[in-house]
Amino acid sequence: MKTTDIRVPAKQFIDRQHFPYGFRKSGDFSIPEADVLSAYGKTLAGLESGELSPENAEEQRFIAVLKGEQQANSLLEKAWLKYIKLARNRKQFYTLHSSASNQSDYDEDYSDDEFDVA
Repeated sequence: MKTTDIRVPAKQFIDRQHFPYGFRKSGDFSIPEADVLSAYGKTLAGLESGELSPENAEEQRFIAVLKGEQQANSLLEKAWLKYIKLARNRKQFYTLHSSASNQSDYDEDYSDDEFDVA
């Protein structure tokens, strides 16, 4: 992994709300991406939210990438953009299976007698 000048926080970054089993076990991130997110995520989140101010050129570049002023080149930048996309833009899944336990509760014309085959 390429070395980076972005600060390493004291604690690892964990997002239990969107990735309850961790980044590695989510199936959405490669192992290097998961490692980068865990190691630098708190700093990246702080830079994105404005809680932390950039201390070096690489952190300033990261903010420029978030604003869309520059293309993401590093694994760290690409992994964070992927995290944002997955965590904040989760698609909802719809099924064809009805959660209705009894059709007669939802349809006044429904009768069990119509389907009696015995």
